[in-house]
Amino acid sequence: MRYVVLCACVALTVAGCTVNHNEVIVDPSQIPGGEYSSTIQPIFDRECGGSSCHGGGPRGFAAGLDLTSYDAVMRGSRFGAVVVSGMPYMSHLVQTINPNDTVLSPVSSVQMPASRNPLPYGDVQTIVRWIRNGARNDRGELPFADPRPRGKVFFTSQFVDLLGVLDRETHLVTRYVSVGRTLPITGVLEAPHNVAVDEQGVYYYVTMIQGGKLKKFEVATNRFVGEVNVPVAPAHIVLTSDGAKAYVTDFDVSQASVGQVYVVNTAAMSVTKVIRGGTTMKSTHAARLSHDEKYLYVASNGRDMLHVISVERDSVVADIPIASDVPPFGSNVHKPYQIAVRNDDQFIYTTLNGTGRVSIIRRTGDTFSLVSDTIRVGTNPLQCEVTRDQRFLYVCNRGSGTVSVIDAQTNQFFTTIVDVGPQPHGIDISEDSRTVYVTCENVNASEPPHHPVTGSTAPGFIAIIDVGLQSVVKKVEVGGFAAGVAVYPGKGN
Repeated sequence: MRYVVLCACVALTVAGCTVNHNEVIVDPSQIPGGEYSSTIQPIFDRECGGSSCHGGGPRGFAAGLDLTSYDAVMRGSRFGAVVVSGMPYMSHLVQTINPNDTVLSPVSSVQMPASRNPLPYGDVQTIVRWIRNGARNDRGELPFADPRPRGKVFFTSQFVDLLGVLDRETHLVTRYVSVGRTLPITGVLEAPHNVAVDEQGVYYYVTMIQGGKLKKFEVATNRFVGEVNVPVAPAHIVLTSDGAKAYVTDFDVSQASVGQVYVVNTAAMSVTKVIRGGTTMKSTHAARLSHDEKYLYVASNGRDMLHVISVERDSVVADIPIASDVPPFGSNVHKPYQIAVRNDDQFIYTTLNGTGRVSIIRRTGDTFSLVSDTIRVGTNPLQCEVTRDQRFLYVCNRGSGTVSVIDAQTNQFFTTIVDVGPQPHGIDISEDSRTVYVTCENVNASEPPHHPVTGSTAPGFIAIIDVGLQSVVKKVEVGGFAAGVAVYPGKGN
């Protein structure tokens, strides 16, 4: 997918475009039904439907893309979705028929129709208008409408200020939501970093790590609901099971700032408390609730400490060195990045980004003790997650392009999944413990898109791992610097 998008509030400046975050832009003049067959399909039939192209024939459909019907168009090609409802600028179809207008969309190096004159610009604009108005069928219905049979995967793309939605049944990107600046971006990115969905399936929340905000959206409609300032660098979000309270860490790496965690009333979208832990708390990133919701675990990336916070009092009750060589006042060697908790609350796992290891802390009642800091994974491990059945712990290794698998019953290294993608970052796992979703940043463009483009950043990727096979079964191209990820329905992050 590519990375330019038109915000609905076209009359506003880029800096002020914060009102309408619904990705489907509906033109009031649009006739609800009948446009596809009367207006769009004739263009495909006339320009793209030859027997050697996308109309079928002895050699089938080029690139697996069938343009003979609405349903076929929405199935996409072998590379994924070609149309993203409401977002022509993120749609491969537009990029390949756009001859040179990088304001309209990025321009693909492969132009269609192949070996023929470009489409008349009026036809291009007609297709763009149809997609912007939702890419509706003849009955006026949006594609991939809720509820989805198997649910959805929400992910963030930091380089383009977008949140994307992946359909779990088809593995197609079905929506992009503008959560920050309007694209193409001319100002400073707000950089959506993490996403979490409440257990009620009503709202999802996004941290803007450069914008200093927590934003709230409806799951069913992607409608923007509200936001709250949480400076300086909001990183991870943890939601209580009732969805009433959110904890947000502050990944401020400056030497002047003390560590802190924001407590947010999600109904009012207001900060009710700022938890500070003194000199041993600095650059908080990792956060996870115990499953009994008695404790919130937060790790200080800049102090090598795990902080145990009482959820009842919203205050720190214990500071635990994350490794055996960390002094009581902390250090800055291991750099803990993310936390996972086994379902029985017995073990707390923390990735050590600085030393390529995983720390394991045992909880016995209200007592905590370091069990191990010697499990080696890949280089620069970031996010981690335990399967719901408590069988495996998966760890994203940003520097190695791999995912390490640890047996969560024996707490021993199990295997390494290779060829995951460039800079694996975020991870979440389906409720049935069968599928792992990993976001890959690809910030250095080490893995190119299937069609290079002009006028965009490098794409990110989502790698889909089959737990039974312990291997990647599919990669999906998404917006640049894919970071946070949350599976819905699920228990959240």
